[in-house]
Amino acid sequence: MKNLLIVPALLFSALSANAAQQCIDIGGMGLAESIDEIHLVAALSGTMTGAHALVKGQTKTDTGLILDMAHHFISDTNGVLKTQDVATLTEVPHKPGAYMLEINYSVKDSSGTFEGYRGDFHSYGLIKLDKGQVILRYKGEVCKG
Repeated sequence: MKNLLIVPALLFSALSANAAQQCIDIGGMGLAESIDEIHLVAALSGTMTGAHALVKGQTKTDTGLILDMAHHFISDTNGVLKTQDVATLTEVPHKPGAYMLEINYSVKDSSGTFEGYRGDFHSYGLIKLDKGQVILRYKGEVCKG
């Protein structure tokens, strides 16, 4: 009988810990343009309204590129998420200059209405390297507490 009391106590403890943590879903779509070889700006829909990206380094692979990146995302509610990221670009067959794009973002700092939020989210889309144009969808969850 004693063991039966432990299960509800553990469940209540886990629920209390989650209640103390505030999480929000983020997501939307984006269109980005390169400013130069290492800087991009994006207009975003959804949770975030804009972003600036910096390519800090790149590694050529058999199928494309791996980019070491950083982003500053902003929202129309004065929220800022600063991320460190890894982008994987995979060549699209028979489409010179076109790559499938997947980015894993890790929030390292936040401010404004997103003060204290951390977490990981991701995006996927297409990039035309020769034109410096990107279209993507982003989604994930960030939490505070």
